[in-house]
Amino acid sequence: MAIIKSNGYDYYYEVAGTGPPIILAHPFMSTIFHWHKSGWVDALKENNTLIMFEYPGHGRSSSPKEIEHYYVNNISNLVINIADFLNIKNFIMFGFSMGGRVCFDLIRDHSERVTALIVGGMHAKPPASHKRIISYKDEDLDIKIKQKFNLSSLKLCSKAQEEWGGCEDKLSEFNNPALIFAGKEDPYYNWIKSSAELLNNKLFYEYEGLGHIGAFWRLNRVSGHIKNFIEDVNIKNT
Repeated sequence: MAIIKSNGYDYYYEVAGTGPPIILAHPFMSTIFHWHKSGWVDALKENNTLIMFEYPGHGRSSSPKEIEHYYVNNISNLVINIADFLNIKNFIMFGFSMGGRVCFDLIRDHSERVTALIVGGMHAKPPASHKRIISYKDEDLDIKIKQKFNLSSLKLCSKAQEEWGGCEDKLSEFNNPALIFAGKEDPYYNWIKSSAELLNNKLFYEYEGLGHIGAFWRLNRVSGHIKNFIEDVNIKNT
């Protein structure tokens, strides 16, 4: 197992493929396994080095009891710690849903490290001012989630996301390429589109008939745009 220690806790990560680095940030209540199962790893690893990691309270990472370890800013700092540990100076950042918040948070504090941004299914608005539609509710959890995750940690992670301050005020300062995508049936769709409009050098893709998580799993609809974008970024950076 590949483990990095950060703020006194252990975090699991994996590396796959060869080529310019892409760091992947998974959705809430997901793990590295879902990057593999969905097909994203196979789709991207041929021409890029993929660095995947698991959040506190997710998968094989530690489950701290203090909420500060679950704040989005702490997770974006974990990304930087992993990149430094692997001697990666600059990288493409790809996140979906909660992983999109991690991506936007990196723009706020570490934009100089991000050569390009890919965000699916998430906007940059603070949940406190824009109702958080997708969140932790114990009574709604699938039995598989209850069996595989630390439920106390999921509650802390959900609450920590609600306290995130957003990042729309920084989007216009990010001039590197960005690709934002969403299903048109995603309850966050309008907010995602409005956040994308604030970026200077962006592509925005919307997909008819796809909801929130559908845009993560339907690679036959989505992956072509993202692979072309990554190829263009890699060519420009060689």
